[in-house]
Amino acid sequence: MVGVMEGASAFIGLFKAQRNIFGICPSCGEIFRLSDIKISYRRRFPADWHDKLLAEEERISDKEDELEERLAEIREKATEHARKVLLPRLLRKVDPLFTKLGYFPQDVKAIFDPIDFVVFDGMNRTEKVKRIVFMDHETEDMGQRAIQKSIERTIDKEKYGWETIRISSKTGEMEAP
Repeated sequence: MVGVMEGASAFIGLFKAQRNIFGICPSCGEIFRLSDIKISYRRRFPADWHDKLLAEEERISDKEDELEERLAEIREKATEHARKVLLPRLLRKVDPLFTKLGYFPQDVKAIFDPIDFVVFDGMNRTEKVKRIVFMDHETEDMGQRAIQKSIERTIDKEKYGWETIRISSKTGEMEAP
């Protein structure tokens, strides 16, 4: 600890001594204090370890940005693929089920969370919805079963409503009707 204190003291002493060291400017001949000058160098200094470290950090940061952009693109493509390919394929598989239950398959809309499907019964055949059915598969997952029961109780107690909102095309904010 004593060695550190002596080193710090010597370092501070160097800065104090610079106020007492004078020089003469080779260009204009004026006297100056060493502590008042700003040293410049016409050519670039050779890169040292710190410069290399900063360059490597910048390169890594650029790579991270590229990877984040690529990941966003991959996620977007995966979502689009699911919407265009996987969802219709899944609906074709379950189409016989909906028909068997008496629902027109185009009246069925997939949500998947917290329930699998909402059926707007009559929406496409008669253009008049006669009832709305929430449909979900039976599950062993206790958390999911609790949510299903909660939705069922909410409907049974008639604790649901209809709200219309408008989103401003100028501000993008929601407005009350």
